[in-house]
This record gives sequence, structure tokens and C-alpha cells, in this order.
Amino acid sequence: METSALTCLGNIFVEPKKALQDIQSHTVWFWYPLIITIVLTVAFIVWYYATVDIGWLANQMTAVMAGKYNHSQLDMIRRGFTRSRFLIGSAVGVPLFLIIVYLLQALYFFLVSKVGGYEQQSYGKWFSFSVWTSFPNIIGPVASGIAYVFANPQTSYYALDVTSLNTLLFHLPMGHPMMGLAASVHLTTFWTLALMILGFSLWTKKSLGKSSLIVLAPWVMIYAIWIILKLA
Repeated sequence: METSALTCLGNIFVEPKKALQDIQSHTVWFWYPLIITIVLTVAFIVWYYATVDIGWLANQMTAVMAGKYNHSQLDMIRRGFTRSRFLIGSAVGVPLFLIIVYLLQALYFFLVSKVGGYEQQSYGKWFSFSVWTSFPNIIGPVASGIAYVFANPQTSYYALDVTSLNTLLFHLPMGHPMMGLAASVHLTTFWTLALMILGFSLWTKKSLGKSSLIVLAPWVMIYAIWIILKLA
């Protein structure tokens, strides 16, 4: 029996090799993980900003900037942190950010496979690849939503990001130069990278070792530059 898109949604977690092979010939299936990812991510963020103690949040955020601005400037910034601003920014910014990330990842894989003379796929297929291999990231907002059920309205977004390395290991406070970097890496990050390596190997017929170098290279470069800039 032919695999369906809904079956692939489960297989990407339990039978990733089969899922990655199936989606190769079904490019339009990317709409399923894309819509689910955007809906779940936006739903949690909107829920958070709709219910968090906005005055407390504004104070927390401006406290981090205390050394950079004077009192009147901080007061003006604090007044700009409104609930509607956060809600609109989340509803518009999050989907846009996710799509841009997928587009850039697809462009990278498309160009690498084309320049390297590997078994080529269309840009649309690589976009589908990027969406599907990133699908395990939905565990993040789901886990954060569960954590928020048991939290109070004066809980930071980062504290609810329970799959991030900062929450799990480093516990760096807001304002720390490395906090953003630590918070950007999640347990699911390693999962998605593993899927990309496996998928790239399957799609291009290259070894897992070579595929690992190709998939990990931009990540290593981005984080290396990030660390250097923060330590400079």
C-alpha cells in the first residue's frame, strides 16, 4: 500500500529512512509539516504573550538594557513593550522567520548538490526536504506549552523553553553574552541535523561521512562566528 503524507508525519519520527525516501517523490507533501509547525509554534507564542504579566515582562526586558540607556530612554522603551505589539509580532514574524530559514537551507543544499555534481534534486524538493527534516522541532513548542500550564504569568519565555541547552544545562541569565547562543540550541536541533545527514546521503548517494561534513559545515561556521563576535 502506498504511503500517505499523514503516514510520513509519523514515520519521520519512527522510520526516518522510509519517510525521507517517500517524500523525495512527493514534493507537495511539505504543506503538512509546514502548516503543523507554524500553527503549533505560533499558537504557543501567542498564548504566552496573551496571558503573561506584560508589565512584569516589560520590566524584565528593560532591566537587561539598564547599562545601555538612561532612565527616560528605558521608560520609553518599557512603554513600547505592549501586549498587542508582541502578539502581532509573533503572528507575523514567526511564520516569516521559519519560511526564510527553510528557503535558505534549501538553497544551500540545492547549490551544494549542483556544484558538487551530486545526484541533483530541484530547489522545490530541497525546500520540502528542509521542512520535513525540521519537523521534530515541533516538540519544542509542545513541551513549552505543557510547561506553561504549570507555570505562573510571571515566567519568562526562556524558562519555558524546556528543550533548549540553556534551560537544561547552562542556566545563563538574560543579558549574559552567551545566553542567546545557548538558548538557540535545542535537543531537537541534533535530531534535525541527524535527519538532514541521513536524508542528504540518501538523496545524493553520498556517504554518511561526507554528508555530515556538508550538513554541519554552515552550522559550525555560523556558531563559530557568533561565539567570536560575543567574545570580542
